Amino acid sequence: MAASSKAEEKPTIMGCDFEIHGKVPKEAFELFAVAQAKLLGLRGYITRVSDDFYKGQLQGEGKVIEKFKQLIATAAEYVAAVKEFIVKNLKIIVDYTYETFELRKSP
Repeated sequence: MAASSKAEEKPTIMGCDFEIHGKVPKEAFELFAVAQAKLLGLRGYITRVSDDFYKGQLQGEGKVIEKFKQLIATAAEYVAAVKEFIVKNLKIIVDYTYETFELRKSP
């Protein structure tokens, strides 16, 4: 009986694109971003576009996406470096399309 009601309580999954602007230390920042996303249970990816620009996709609960944004923007190591964290195209998705959160190398 209780098992069927659990399915209905499934949290809403959100998906979005994101951009991070700022001169952050590449390797340390990438490791930090991936570790935080995984700890929060987010899925998606981050990729470095240029020295001061990262982009990617996030999938997870809306409040968790917001928490990730706050963590990145306020982390003591990067607070002076991160100039902007932009969430774009936030929408409800039916299911995850990523298995985990990963760093993708830029082409």
